[in-house]
Amino acid sequence: MPSLTPNPSPAKADAGYWRSLADLAGSPEWQEATRPEFMPEVDSAPEGPSRRRFLQVMGASVALAGAAGCSAREEKLIPLSLNIPGQTPGTPKLYATAMDLGGYAQGLIATSYDGRPIKIDGNPDHPLNRGGSLPASLASVLELYDPDRSRSVARFDGGRKNHQTWDDFAAFARTLADDLKKSQGKTFRILAEASSSEALADLRGRFLAAYPQAAWYEYEPVSRDAERAGTTLAFGKPLRVHLNVEKADVIACLDEEILTAHPSAVRYAREFAARRRPEDGPMNRLYAVESVFSQTGAMADHRLPIRSDRIGEFASALEAEVRGLLAGGTKAEAHPDSASHQESPEAKFLKVLAGDLVEHKGKGIVAVGPRQPAEVHVIAHRLNALLGNAGTTVTYSAEPNPDRPSHREAIARLAGELEKGGVDTLLILGGNPAYDAPANLKFDRLIEKTKKSVHLALYEDETSRLCNWHVPRAHYLETWGDARSFDGTYTVAQPLIAPLHGGKSPLELLALLLGEEAADGQKIVRAAFDRVAKGIKGEGDAEARWRSALDGGFLPGSAFEIVKPELAAAKSTPKSEKTGASEGLELVFTADPKLHDGRFANNGWLQELPDYITKVTWDNPALFGPSTAAKYGITDGRKIRLTVGGKALIAAANVLPGQAEGSVALALGYGRTSAGAVGGKTTEGIEPVGFNAYALRAIEGMDFVSGVKVEPLEGIYPLATTQDHHTIDPLGTAEREHRLKELVREGTAAEFAQHPEFAKGHGHGVPELPLFDPPPSNDAHRWGMAIDMSKCVGCNACVVACQSENNIPVVGKEQVLMGREMHWLRIDRYFKGSPEDPEVAHQPVACVQCENAPCEQVCPVAATMHDNDGLNAMVYNRCVGTRYCSNNCPFKVRRFNFFNYHKGLEQANNEIQKLVYNPEVTVRSRGVMEKCTYCTHRIQAVKIQAKNENREVGLEEITPACAQACPSKAIVFGDLNRRESQVARDHANPRSYTLLDELNVKPRTAHLARIRNPHPDLTEPTTETRTEATHGHSA
Repeated sequence: MPSLTPNPSPAKADAGYWRSLADLAGSPEWQEATRPEFMPEVDSAPEGPSRRRFLQVMGASVALAGAAGCSAREEKLIPLSLNIPGQTPGTPKLYATAMDLGGYAQGLIATSYDGRPIKIDGNPDHPLNRGGSLPASLASVLELYDPDRSRSVARFDGGRKNHQTWDDFAAFARTLADDLKKSQGKTFRILAEASSSEALADLRGRFLAAYPQAAWYEYEPVSRDAERAGTTLAFGKPLRVHLNVEKADVIACLDEEILTAHPSAVRYAREFAARRRPEDGPMNRLYAVESVFSQTGAMADHRLPIRSDRIGEFASALEAEVRGLLAGGTKAEAHPDSASHQESPEAKFLKVLAGDLVEHKGKGIVAVGPRQPAEVHVIAHRLNALLGNAGTTVTYSAEPNPDRPSHREAIARLAGELEKGGVDTLLILGGNPAYDAPANLKFDRLIEKTKKSVHLALYEDETSRLCNWHVPRAHYLETWGDARSFDGTYTVAQPLIAPLHGGKSPLELLALLLGEEAADGQKIVRAAFDRVAKGIKGEGDAEARWRSALDGGFLPGSAFEIVKPELAAAKSTPKSEKTGASEGLELVFTADPKLHDGRFANNGWLQELPDYITKVTWDNPALFGPSTAAKYGITDGRKIRLTVGGKALIAAANVLPGQAEGSVALALGYGRTSAGAVGGKTTEGIEPVGFNAYALRAIEGMDFVSGVKVEPLEGIYPLATTQDHHTIDPLGTAEREHRLKELVREGTAAEFAQHPEFAKGHGHGVPELPLFDPPPSNDAHRWGMAIDMSKCVGCNACVVACQSENNIPVVGKEQVLMGREMHWLRIDRYFKGSPEDPEVAHQPVACVQCENAPCEQVCPVAATMHDNDGLNAMVYNRCVGTRYCSNNCPFKVRRFNFFNYHKGLEQANNEIQKLVYNPEVTVRSRGVMEKCTYCTHRIQAVKIQAKNENREVGLEEITPACAQACPSKAIVFGDLNRRESQVARDHANPRSYTLLDELNVKPRTAHLARIRNPHPDLTEPTTETRTEATHGHSA
């Protein structure tokens, strides 16, 4: 395969934005992608084995049939047949609940139709979410209705599965409880996933009190224990670190992804975005130092790509620079040897960052990510104390359960006990340690050494198949629960539907082992709530406070108390093996932004969600920087062998601009062998999706490891990426390249201050000469949308929310490879500058609801037309599938159903799969075009309600799914006719512009140009934007 990473000329690299390295290099693959839009193979069905895999994916992703092996017992899944007072059938109801992920709660709102949840959103009242959410929680409703979920209790004997009943397991549990009483739990061990549940903590305490010789271990493969250990070193006790991002003028993230991966990412993204609107006041400034291109790095005003094993060295140098400046030195004097490094971009970056932090004392943040060792976190705590940030922009609270060992230590301890044969009975509550425990522990083999093993899980996964007993777990939407968000806010989870498969929660299973068979989840959670609420002031009696918490979703005033710890660490930091750089390549293990640690591998919405940076779907290629790839002869899709510590893994390579030189990144969570029909199930001939990074992850290097060997192999592995799709043809590509600076409009805070309307200056001043009369306007409403590129962090929440709301099907990897993905909303990503260290720009694009829509002018059957509100609507039963509309759409936002992705729903055994669909949105069939509708069903529902109540539609009463999910509130929707609405004010903002406005299509969606806030000392002189800002205003 020809290299996609030739050294382009500086002129070409600096000419403007480019989609990918293939685009920049003008490779044959790129030229092949820019053939005529409707290429022959797109009009044909897939051939060979891919057809079989395609059908498997459809069956498990709620698109086609595939729910084989249904339980024989009666399941009450049909809508309610009895009328409930105060409830109108067919009217959605909202319930507050919570999802606990990795020991941190997200406050959520579930939309329920006739007793079935169909949509998840952020709780608008919860102090963490404020209505925003992230892809994992939004997609969790698909997991609820997954046909691959465990449907019954099972026993495994030599790999053979025997179906059992709950009565069978209850009898086993009673016998087990009797044995525990006799032995005091001497050889009994529990391995649990992390949980912030107060109810579970109480049961754990009572269990260990009843069986004092038993032991409880907690393990998460993706953990923030390094941060916890850092506070222990710095302050003498484990603490939780909280960032007040809205108060910070300067933010330095050292290998920390605060905007999408942090447990408080929804809040931090919202607070960060609030300081990115230049018209609202001074902007903050974000620096990122990292090896892997993150969304925080993409949003940063300055980013420094360096290896992960050098970030500790950088932090030490930053501390020395800051101390020198605080001692009265100048920027030049702080480093005695600074002159020798004057030309080094890294040295210059460090000096500017240190000066900026000192200049903004008390208004800065130094944050270190969980992959870095504890010693690096200590440096950050010292810096925040030195700079006066501690207590203002950085605060601390006591860490709950401070005595527990780290997750790494816990799994190693348990493995040691299992290896010695000291464990007869092992109870595993959630998690999947046979898959995600450190590879050198060989935990899958250790499980089989126990006499009795029980696994509570949603799926019969890799761990369940090695245990004696598998117990189906209830989904969080099926059971009572409680949890705390990162700031400690106590959040209650309530069930919205009875367990579809009779599953039990960890609370109910532990109560059973304690002999409390009659105890149900609600009673257990209510008792925990009363204990927590007792120490918090509130109005009303206990029952009133409980009802209020159920209604609002959380207990007000329950956040952890802020403490003011004193630094206990010495000034010098002891060297650790990972604070200095090592020779050779390093391999960085990253939590996947979609699948997390692999628990969501069977979720088709998340598998098909394009990665923000790579735009890869259905895979986790090893990421190489351009120079590293060139050194080892690696190109996109090339098969490679990675070897670490004697263990090898064959994977595919992806050359990513901005990846640090000498660093290779590989996402966790793929390569599952028993995830299901979507994520892989080798026992049924379904190959794993992606590559299992855990096979290379040892207990000594769970975050990053050096000394990695890379060997290119023969063959190319197909990577389904979406960024280079919809490139039209050579002529269209040339026009797109010509217009890129008009599509993606950016400027700096200084340029905005000097020329606030610079974004308007990118137009060509083309006069409006329409060929047709404009459609009639509706004076009552003129719906519109505004997307602020300064606030959008590219988290993909809007994409998943749109898919959930509008019944958008999953098509599978083979179809994505052919450019047939169905997402109504996409996030385009562009690079600018040097491939080694580029800037990133992104842009959410959906149907912009043209008032003068080109698609309408070519449809022969009027299947796409304007409705009474002036929106470009689709009449699905008129569409005959000519695809002329897609060909004539300049934005390429229309999607065609090449197959009937919902055909199997007609079969009787697929009743469960039907429950996920939104009844307000038509399910489309084969041969029909579809696109964004501005969630017209929501518009009509509010208009009908307002009409029935004889009132006007409220100013902010209508919110499309994308805007509702957006954590940073970058998407705004409303009536453009009402000048006081936020959307009208945003359209009038000087940063506002419409895409391809010279075509006179008059989009209803406006984008607001992104404003960066670079430091003057790190800004390269340019007159490009300013020059364009002085002419060319549209006529």
